[in-house]
Amino acid sequence: MPWLTIQSPPVNVILIGYRGSGKTTLGKQVAMRQWLNFVDVDDEVRKRFNEGSIADIWAKRGEGEWRRVEVEVTEELCVKDGLVIALGGGTLLEPGARRAVLNAKDTVRIYLHCEPQELHRRISQDPKSTQDRPALTDLGGGIEEIEKVLAEREPIYRAVADKVFDVTNLRPDNGVRYLIERCL
Repeated sequence: MPWLTIQSPPVNVILIGYRGSGKTTLGKQVAMRQWLNFVDVDDEVRKRFNEGSIADIWAKRGEGEWRRVEVEVTEELCVKDGLVIALGGGTLLEPGARRAVLNAKDTVRIYLHCEPQELHRRISQDPKSTQDRPALTDLGGGIEEIEKVLAEREPIYRAVADKVFDVTNLRPDNGVRYLIERCL
């Protein structure tokens, strides 16, 4: 009688995407269902500064200092096992973080693709997001900013991702189920 071979899931899952794409929402649920721990890079970086919101930290310390610590956190997380890691939307812009994510062993990297109009809807319906996070351009955070920044970031997201999962028209409960079925 031949032995049944069961393919085990990757040791880590890294979720990539723009703010509002569902990295944290889906990540927490995927971690729970896959018996993994969830870590949000933005939250870990914020803890190291111990100064409030990302917008506050950028105002006091500058984006450069935020990015420096973000790279450190990403490098540390990418060598651990048993994690679902939600990257910050801009994490992969930093070569050190991008290298750490690409070199992570036993990891599936998933880009949560979402159309700009839906990202705008999600972000504008979340007052915490607009209060906590800084505008990324002089365009002030609206649909024009999302389109501009996403045009710059999406090629990097796609280049790093092992899989692309479109979340534009998915509710979180369906998104988690489909993500696990199709990507893990």
